[in-house]
Amino acid sequence: MREAAGLETGTAEAAMITAIGGYPSQLSKLETARIAPKPAQVDWMISEYRPTSDEADSLRGLATTANTRAQPVSTGVDTREYLARERSASKVWMIYNEIPGLLQIHEFAYAVLSQSPLVDSSDVEALARDRAERGQRIFRADGPEVWVALGEAALDRLDGGPEIGARQLDHLLAVSAMPTAHLKIIPSSAGSVTGLSNPFTLLHEEPDEWLAFVGHIARNDYVKKPSRFRLVFEHAWDLGATEEQSRAILEARVVDLNRS
Repeated sequence: MREAAGLETGTAEAAMITAIGGYPSQLSKLETARIAPKPAQVDWMISEYRPTSDEADSLRGLATTANTRAQPVSTGVDTREYLARERSASKVWMIYNEIPGLLQIHEFAYAVLSQSPLVDSSDVEALARDRAERGQRIFRADGPEVWVALGEAALDRLDGGPEIGARQLDHLLAVSAMPTAHLKIIPSSAGSVTGLSNPFTLLHEEPDEWLAFVGHIARNDYVKKPSRFRLVFEHAWDLGATEEQSRAILEARVVDLNRS
């Protein structure tokens, strides 16, 4: 269809990115069915390729089939159950090599989710708002005790540009100043850190019940006897910069972003 429309390689990719976003090799992957198209992408191809009515209906049908097949099998954690446990937790331990959803401001979450091949564009706003609201419920003066171990590489993964990145890091600074929150940056110089290559969240409920939440592309899991996860977190925490040093690292990054 692309050839019939007279669109050259490179020109079509640039036009799609300008119109609806994406990345240079995405159009080729859509055309060869290596990834499932989203509705906006199908609409763009129909608009630009100008297929016949039958060809357009066929394209829409193939897209529907591909997305149906692309749906992940639902196994493991029930989202509602996890959110209930999150709200009732007395302690939350998190270790990630990117800024986790609970710590994302709305604009940053929107930028992150917009880049995901697993999130439909029509769902981005609601999911971004949900992340920000969940964080507000956790990070409050009378909230649970929260410990966050964040790999330094996370500070280089700032979607949305310098302005949004600076606001996101300002938010981390504000969180770290709360009496219920503790945040450490694990410097890249620490070397291999098990928890950063296998990120997770630990929830503690009274009287003494721990639960690990591990998220994957295909499934999310609970681990109800997470002694190993606690050991991995404590090891990573010990490798991190002090909380005061971590705030200084964040402040320096904010200054750099504001100069960009």
